[in-house]
Amino acid sequence: MGSYAKAIMTGFICRLCSEQKKKVIHLYSGKARKLALMEKIKLLPITIDKYDNLPKTVCEQCIERLEIQYNLVLKIKKSNAIQRSHRLFHSNGRCPVECPLHGIHDPNWAGLDSDEL
Repeated sequence: MGSYAKAIMTGFICRLCSEQKKKVIHLYSGKARKLALMEKIKLLPITIDKYDNLPKTVCEQCIERLEIQYNLVLKIKKSNAIQRSHRLFHSNGRCPVECPLHGIHDPNWAGLDSDEL
């Protein structure tokens, strides 16, 4: 078993970027749960098992990047849901007040005259 002083000197390996860092968060710590790291990592094309012999730490830079990616995915999912429900409200190309995108210009209708909208 190595010494604690050596561990501090060499740092820890980030599970995501494989770089050695001094400041990391352990994936199964309270802080990682608070940040929902495992939920966000599930968006990546990797699997993490609590008992595999790979690093269980993530560096701050990867956490920031993961947060950005996670927010983008949430935005895309929300936008997709809004657009799908938008289409459900339309029977004749008109956008009723109940529609979540009412009042937003739809480029698909660009060829229609304003009286047709």
